[in-house]
This record gives sequence, structure tokens and C-alpha cells, in this order.
Amino acid sequence: MNLDPSDPSSRVPREVLLASFAVLAVPVLATVLVPARGPEPAFLWFVALLPVLLWSYALQWRGATIALAASLGALVMTQVAAVSLGIPPVPFLPEVVLTLLGTGVGMALVMDRIQQDRSSLEEVALTDRLTGLPNRRHARVFLETMFGAAERGRQVSVVIFDLDGFRGYNDRMGSREGDEALRAFAALLASSTRRMNLSARIGGEEFMSILSGADEEGARGFADRVRETFRQSRPASRELTVSAGVASFHPSMRRPDELVGAADLALFRAKEEGGDRVRVFGKDVRTRDAALAGAAAPSGSGDPLVATPDTDFARPADEIGTSPPPAHLLPPLDPRFGLGRVVILIEAEESGTEGIRPYLEREGFAVEMAHDAASALLTLAQEADLILLEREVLGTGAREFIQAAKSRWPSTQLVTLSREAPGSRQTAMSLLGADDDLARPVLLRALQATLVDALERRDRTLEEQARRQSLPTFSGHTVTRGERLLLRGLISLVRAEELRDPLTRGHAIRVSRYATAILDEVEDHGGIDREGLIAACLVHDVGKLEIPETILLKNAPLTADEFGKVRRHPASSREILAPLTTDVLMLAVAGWHHERWDGSGYPDGLAGEAIPLSARIVAIADALDAMTSPRAYRAGLGWEDAVRQIRERFGSHYAPGLAEPFWRALPALRRIYGVSRTSPLRGEDEARGATAGHSGSKRSKA
Repeated sequence: MNLDPSDPSSRVPREVLLASFAVLAVPVLATVLVPARGPEPAFLWFVALLPVLLWSYALQWRGATIALAASLGALVMTQVAAVSLGIPPVPFLPEVVLTLLGTGVGMALVMDRIQQDRSSLEEVALTDRLTGLPNRRHARVFLETMFGAAERGRQVSVVIFDLDGFRGYNDRMGSREGDEALRAFAALLASSTRRMNLSARIGGEEFMSILSGADEEGARGFADRVRETFRQSRPASRELTVSAGVASFHPSMRRPDELVGAADLALFRAKEEGGDRVRVFGKDVRTRDAALAGAAAPSGSGDPLVATPDTDFARPADEIGTSPPPAHLLPPLDPRFGLGRVVILIEAEESGTEGIRPYLEREGFAVEMAHDAASALLTLAQEADLILLEREVLGTGAREFIQAAKSRWPSTQLVTLSREAPGSRQTAMSLLGADDDLARPVLLRALQATLVDALERRDRTLEEQARRQSLPTFSGHTVTRGERLLLRGLISLVRAEELRDPLTRGHAIRVSRYATAILDEVEDHGGIDREGLIAACLVHDVGKLEIPETILLKNAPLTADEFGKVRRHPASSREILAPLTTDVLMLAVAGWHHERWDGSGYPDGLAGEAIPLSARIVAIADALDAMTSPRAYRAGLGWEDAVRQIRERFGSHYAPGLAEPFWRALPALRRIYGVSRTSPLRGEDEARGATAGHSGSKRSKA
């Protein structure tokens, strides 16, 4: 509810109205119902001053007048009614009326002065009294708002002005002339500043302009116009000139103080070179100038990232422009925010980069290129911070690629590039797992904002992953009792699934034995933990619980829909395990043991080195047991036929680098096969060993 006294439509709150009626009802009812001849009724009418107080607080003089009129009107009408009923009038009636009027007017005067003082305090808190410009605190609040907008993609620049030689001028000419010079420059600055921007006096002869939507050149032009206009408009008796330092927001800046510090350093260079000039941070002034100046945080200053309580900025106004700012108030020495970050850029060779790749490299990103679906899948072998995907390159396969990329590297941010309506996030979200979308042609400013947001999301995700991975896992160290119980429960689920199809009984145990035999022959196995691999194999098919029994036991070829449900079981396995464990080896084996080297596998279509080594090994072990075991719709292959088919498929289905380890492991694999023919469940010692705990191994890698 509007309580502005200058607003004719303003009203008092409902609570004030109800309280006023309730208070006035007390003397009215007392006069009519409990007549008395003493002075008590007269004093009872003084409660009418409470509505006067409330209304004068809400509406000042207008409210006081209304409340007084209502109180006196109620008093008069009550007396008229009382006389008509034969009740004697209130004694001392003229005195009561005069007291109400006098006290009411006095209360109205006090409340009006309180409101004026409050308005003055609010104005003083945000306005410089000498110049009428916003003050340092107001500038700080505005800058923090604009800095947040800059982080979301809006261009923001800061200009710090300083009147050259002002202190000497003030000493010679007197404070009156000095104040007049400050007011003159403030008036010029105010008239030159657009409504969407803000210019403020931040102390002494220092002024700051915060320019929204202005880049370095725009801010330099603004500063030069102000400087030149002040030079031409000053009286002949004034020798004052103006220097200015300019800085624009860059994604490497972490807080507003760094933006101010950059402009502060530029101002210092301008004054050091003689004044009456404009210098721009990053062009005229390089970041390394701060290091050459040997600036450092003052000792005993506490946290260098937090401003001291008695100032709105981390550096006092009388130090701005007079010395280089401390190093902790400046952006990083190398402002490239992409240093140490990897970006995969997937676009057609003939489409051109529209400046994307050169921009990424200028910002320090390591850029990996892909121009078709096959090379795009291969880029998933190593984790990247960000993937920029031109959707037209992959066509209808873009959706599958996004799913594969987000499944393989969940924290990697994926941004699609399309030629649809700019700003439409529905485009990105319609592709399962895409984090954002950019419209072509890509504006570098929009690209910069998108990259900053994406990297922040990735960092938050990595922090959460690090927290979860600090919890115990099934591989890499001693397993706790809780982990053993959990693993036993998962193995029980797998056995329950195998009981639905007797022909697959013992499949998980045999796969674990085959996989470890192959692992033993792999020279560079990336630190895969042997016991962890056994545990992963024992639960790798837990997702088959979602497959209907009618499909598992069907003795005829599967329909396309039925086969689609079968192909989903690796993803289901990963979905079941993900909330229960952070073990990357177990999740990798469960989710990708049906991927193929050539990218024709499922569920994500990963290819080549993008498939974790553990999943590549288990893929061979799983296929070997599946081929040599009977199914409802076919008989099992003989050992030699199964081995021949696997060897023929190295380079297509299976990793060619595992062909030699498979060949060396064949004797051990043949022995495992022979044992399994006589006793499908023989080898449960591996299952028990996986749940009994192990130690001294390196942390497993997928």
C-alpha cells in the first residue's frame, strides 16, 4: 500500500483504520453506557490522540488533519447524542477540545519532521552533499548489480576520473573555489551520463562512471569527451585538467574490486605520464605493469578479497590514482579465462568457424576439432570441459551423440550451435542432455557469456563429484562392512535375474573370470584394480531385471521393440548403480560393456578410445561367455568357433589393442571354459573375495 504523502491516492493501512475505530469506540461507548459526572470521561477522550499519532505517521499533515477531524467529530456527535438521551455532557469540554487540537498539531509537527529527517538520511546515504551526485556507497551497490549483469553477458565498463593537481589548486585558491570546481565537474559528468548508467563522486577529487553496454572503445570515447569538454568550459583562472582510467569487464575477473582495480591502475598510468589524458587497461596499460610495480597486499590487511568495514571499496579514495593498486585488487596477470580448459568444437569444414576457434584460442582454450560423426565420437576418448556442437554436422545423429557425450562425461558442458531463433533454449532442451544453445551467426559477446556460465556449471558439478568420490568405493582400498553388504545385495539381485533364465546361470561369475584373465595380460591397464573388476563384472547385468521374462525366454527371433528393451539394459544397470556407488570402474563396466570399437554398439554408441578400457575388456569376456552358452533361441557355439569370431571382430567390435592380450590369455580362458562346462557356479570364491574386502591397490580407473 502506497504511503507516500505526496501521492493523493495514498491510504493508511487497514490495520491503522481498524485500530483508530477501535480506539475511538472506547470513549464513545463509555460516555453513552457508563455516564459519570467526574473528570474521568474528559480524560478518557484523550485516547483519541492515538489515531492522530498513527495517521500523522502514515500521511503526515493530511493524516493528522483527518484524524483530528474524525476525533473531534466523534466527540461532538457523542455529546449531542448524550444530551438527547438525558445524559449530562462531558465536563471540561472546551478544555478537552483545545487540548486535542494543540496536542494533535504538535504530534503532527513532530512526525512530519521525523519523516523529513528520514528522507534526508536516506538521501545522504546515497548522495554526495557537495556535488549532488550519487556517492561512493551508491556507486558500489550499482557496480555490484552491473557486475552480475556482466557475468551473464552484458558489457560493462568503469571509468575513474581524477582532477589533476586539485590539492595544490585548492590550497592556492581556497576551499570555496575548490568546491566550485568539483561542482562544475560533477554537473558536466551528470549531464554527460545516460540514464541507464551512473556517475558518482567516490571521494575527494575522484569520480567514477559505470557504463552499461559500453566496451573499451565506447568507454574511452566517453572519457575523452568529458575531459575535453571540461578543458574548454573551465574559466581562464582555472588550470585544472582531468585524467581518466578505463577498464572493461572480462570473464577472468572474479569480483567488482578487480574491475575497479584495473581502472585504478589505468588512471595511475595516465597521471604518471603527465595527466590530462585517458588510459585503457588491457591496451594502453598491460596487466603485467602491476607486477613490475611490485604492488602487494599490505601486511596485516586480513582477507585481501574483502573490503575493510569503513570503506565501500577495497581501496581508499585518496589512494586511487596516486599509486599502483595492490596486486590482489587486479585481475590475474594472464586474463585468459580459458587457460587449462579443453573445448571440443564440432562443425563442418566448409561452414567456417565464424571466429569461434580463433576466439577460443585467444582466450587460452585448447581446441580439438571434429568435422563428422565418426571423428566426433573419437573425441570422447578424453574428458573435455566443453563441447560446442554444430547440430547440422551430425544431423539426426545429434541427439544420440549428445546422449553418448553426457553419459560418458556427465560434467562436460555441451552447447549446441544452430540457425534457429536466437535466445531459444527450447532448441537445446529438446536434445536430451544439451546444456545450452547458441544461434548462428554467433555473437562473440553471447559466446563469452555462454562459456562463462557453462564453466561455472562444470566447476560446481566437479565439486559435487569430488565430494561423492571422497566416499568409500568398491575398488582401490579396504572395503567397509556396509560396502560388502551392499555388494552382496547387488549380487543377489543379479542371481535373482539369472534364476529367471536358467541358461544364463553363472554368467556373471564366468565373465569376471574371463575378464581378469585378459586383464592379467594387458601391460598398460591404467591402474584397473583386479578385485574391483571382479565386483564390477558380478553386477554388470543388474539392469536385465527390467527386461520382461517373456523376452528373456523367447525361443524365436526378437522383434525390433523387444530388442530395443534388451539394448537398454546397460543403461538401466548404470541407473540402478549410480545412486548406490561412486565407483567409476563399476559404473563404466555396467554402462558400456556392449559398446563396440566402431561405434555400432549400445546404449550410447561410443567408439574407439572413448570406451573405457575396463568396458572394452569386459565386452570381450561377456561376448565369449554369451557365444559359448546356449540360449532359448539357439545352441551355444563351440570353443573354437567362438574364439574365431572374436578374433575376426578385433578392430570392428572389439579394441584392436586387446587382440594380443586376448591371444596370450587363451590358455587361461580355455581352462575357465572347461571348468564352467562341468560346474556353472564353480568360481564363487571370486564372488566371495569381491565382497570380503581388499587393500593395498591403486584407485581404479574406468
